[in-house]
Amino acid sequence: MLVIILLIVCQLRFFLLILSHNYILIFHINILILNIMKKIFLILMGLVAANAFAVTPADPTNLTWYDCGNESGDSYLTFTLPTVDVNGNPLDIEMMGYRIYTDDDQIFTFNSAQYENVWGSTTDIYYYNWDTGSELQSNGVYFYRTNADGFERFFNTRIGVQVFYLNDNFGIGGVSNIVYTYLDNPVADLPKPMMPIIDEWWDSDGGFSQIGIFYNFDWDEFLPMAVDSTCLDTEKLSLSVFTDNDQLFEFTPEEYPGEDFTETVTEIPYGYEGLQFGMWEIQFPNHSNMTEGMDRFFNWRIGLRLNYRDGDQVSYSDIYYMEVFPQLQEAKNVTSTSFLADWSCDDPNTHTINNFINDDDPTCGYNLYIIDVANNDTTVIYKVNPTNWTQDGNGNPEPLAGATYQVEGLTPGATYQFYVEEKQNTGKSYLSVVREVTLPGEQTHLRGDVNHDHDVTIADVSALIDYLLDSENSDACTICANTNLDSDVTIADVSALIDYLLNGAW
Repeated sequence: MLVIILLIVCQLRFFLLILSHNYILIFHINILILNIMKKIFLILMGLVAANAFAVTPADPTNLTWYDCGNESGDSYLTFTLPTVDVNGNPLDIEMMGYRIYTDDDQIFTFNSAQYENVWGSTTDIYYYNWDTGSELQSNGVYFYRTNADGFERFFNTRIGVQVFYLNDNFGIGGVSNIVYTYLDNPVADLPKPMMPIIDEWWDSDGGFSQIGIFYNFDWDEFLPMAVDSTCLDTEKLSLSVFTDNDQLFEFTPEEYPGEDFTETVTEIPYGYEGLQFGMWEIQFPNHSNMTEGMDRFFNWRIGLRLNYRDGDQVSYSDIYYMEVFPQLQEAKNVTSTSFLADWSCDDPNTHTINNFINDDDPTCGYNLYIIDVANNDTTVIYKVNPTNWTQDGNGNPEPLAGATYQVEGLTPGATYQFYVEEKQNTGKSYLSVVREVTLPGEQTHLRGDVNHDHDVTIADVSALIDYLLDSENSDACTICANTNLDSDVTIADVSALIDYLLNGAW
């Protein structure tokens, strides 16, 4: 069957090239068919499973850094790229690429002035950039930089690799984790601080907020501990605050007048009383996400990291994040009269509402707002209970952050906006992002709309081919896929669909 499909696709490609004058559409279809032919060939050869083209690659391994200590370009990072995805399926090396990251997840930019096989500047090194013997290879990267003494460092403590995998449209699909190797060998000799824990987040409507902190102490010495259970010298300890995408929070003299520092800092010494660090909390007297007219200083999460410095050496704790806002996802399970609102999250570091049931405050918990865009009618669903539970240290049930709610009884074809509000007895209130969903009308089966996105485009050709290759793992609308109306879905429907895209009529 696959051989027949391959032959017919080849004939379609030739037919389109010689008969059509819609050159832009032909270009896209030609690229699509080339990709389909590649898929079929790899499947026939047993190299890639039929459902393995939207994959998350496994993590890179064996990261090693070498620095010769001069500006000759002999500093380099070597690594081993994965050959399988996270599920163990084999990868097509030609669909892979990588990125380089430094320190706090800062992405490194390559430019054509230094790298001859780069056009302009880029952060993404695709397969076609890899060249044995050049600066960019499949197992390493050379840099025209050095971290040696006397030179400007281009990173301080770590350098890492992230692998990406192209999707069917040759855009970046799944990505691996960023895997780091840590530099400056003396750093490894310093004890690594244990991660601080955010005990609570408090925000007021008066331009003031703070974090409650829990430290892992040696209770005999009453000193913070390292991961090896040794006590840390508080004179060498400092704390950094992170927001959203690992962005370091900056404490500036302008925002904190009267404090001891005279320049912008990202590390606050332990025991610094001005911001209360070392006294179970850190205060932000000039920052709030609730005060009208005040800029938000983070959007959805805030984190802490302990830094341990001894001269030029430094070691870091892991970053502990608290996600403060409900992480509302796009609408799921959309029908003509309903959809599923989902802000569930199983991350134990996520801020939770532990007082869902409170008869004195009927709005305490998660409130879901549904807005009919056409007439601006708003429906509020109060106190949505959590859908996931865990156990605390004493074995008692404890809610995990977030919940789901099936919104029903809606108008077919209407557009709705929805968001989640988090309320507590303390008066805190945080809003999720606002999502929007347009429900399909009563007629939900559009001829040719194979991917069911309520439009007929080149993407439906790909969805139809995927269905023919692997119908059991496809979400295709089979009624819509029967484009030639012969009551069966075959390769002939691909031809009918392409004819429709070329001519604009069935």
